[in-house]
Amino acid sequence: MTIATLGACGPPALMVAREDAYEQGVAALGEDDPVLGLRAVWRYYKGAGPDDPRYDRALKLLARGAERLELRYAASIWYLSIAQGGRDPELLPDAIEGLERILLGGPYDEDLLVTGFLAASDLAALPTRLQAFVDYHAGLDSQRQGDLVWAAQRLARIPEKSPYWWRARYVVAVQEVAAGALDEAQAALEAILTEADDPNRVGVADLPDDLRLDVERSLARLHFEAGRWDQALLHYDRVRERAPSDATLLLEMAWAHFYNGATRRALGLLLALDAPEFQDVIAPERYLLEAICLRRLCQFDPAREAAVRLRARYADAYRELESGAPLLEDQALSAAAEHHPAVRATAALEASLRAERARLAALTDELEPELYRGLDEIYARGLEEVSRRKRELLRGALVVVANQLLSARENVRLVTHELAVALLRGRRRPEGPHEQDPARLGPTGGRVVYRFDGEFWSDELDDLLVMAEDRCIE
Repeated sequence: MTIATLGACGPPALMVAREDAYEQGVAALGEDDPVLGLRAVWRYYKGAGPDDPRYDRALKLLARGAERLELRYAASIWYLSIAQGGRDPELLPDAIEGLERILLGGPYDEDLLVTGFLAASDLAALPTRLQAFVDYHAGLDSQRQGDLVWAAQRLARIPEKSPYWWRARYVVAVQEVAAGALDEAQAALEAILTEADDPNRVGVADLPDDLRLDVERSLARLHFEAGRWDQALLHYDRVRERAPSDATLLLEMAWAHFYNGATRRALGLLLALDAPEFQDVIAPERYLLEAICLRRLCQFDPAREAAVRLRARYADAYRELESGAPLLEDQALSAAAEHHPAVRATAALEASLRAERARLAALTDELEPELYRGLDEIYARGLEEVSRRKRELLRGALVVVANQLLSARENVRLVTHELAVALLRGRRRPEGPHEQDPARLGPTGGRVVYRFDGEFWSDELDDLLVMAEDRCIE
């Protein structure tokens, strides 16, 4: 057995013979040495072809090594190659299971892995658990494409013992919302939570945590649209416990508190949106709601100041819009548009690819140049395609964000005019719900209130209150 010498201070030496290198790679991965495993298996793989009986097995080992090094995108490409190639049916379940881990583990290339493969391939002879995974993603993709009959058929195949059964039920409930059947959707969503929390249920998978958040938020929005503010806030609070950095959620909760008569609570949530972690978020209605809240308390000057803060906060964006420059050249607007639902997943994937490529670069001294170049090429191609997709999505999202800003500016004019008229009429509260007693929000029941000193803490954002004086005369 011959060993290639790399120097006393370099990485562990590799076997010269390809077969020996393969065995060395298997052993290294078994001993949790993914770098040596990748290097050794690559030595075998680069001399193999699709007809080699170990070709797909080498790909599987490379994918496993990449996963352990948190190079998830490279791993997904190799798992996909095994599954698409169909060269070794015995490895298909392993490849599908690898893709499942990728999809559950963070940002992933949905166009490539789901639309391009899972939803488009006729995969059979899979274990029940993996077949449920495939059926769910195929059904979800079919629904998004408008093929509701095929989607229903695929989703109906998922057994109750699979966690994808709950996800399939959620997809069906969302379809009810899209069809305007809001009562049916609410009943379906409530049934998911009720059945999942039933201590006597048997033979049913646990409800995944991320799906529970989606169900709670969907119920919150349904109650919000129906004007059931207390019920909406009950569900919103459950979501906030697990999603503390969601700016959109804070804004939705602020509106619910406003409509529920808890103006000071709404103002506290709006204040939380000034936290540094939300600095890239463009939410122009935040300033309008603040002005409306202060108007409800007959705080006319602060209300006017809140309204005009919109123009100051987004002064650069308004200048860019007025200049007629291409929206894609506006970095502030582009950064905000990346938070748009249509762009968010692709932007997260691009950021993940850049982070993984940086992680790969840190391994340069430990990998053979050819292996490093092979991996880097995977990331270069992936980034090129994903960045192209993001630019296309940004074009549409930027128009939406720009229109929001322009609409908000017009609304500011209306609000400032209304404030001027209201000031002439005296300190009468505008029509709306009864204003809640501020004593209910104060330090009761063993709670302690501290004065805000301008420093934001993530775990305290939900607890901010603006104890503004109510200057209205009932």
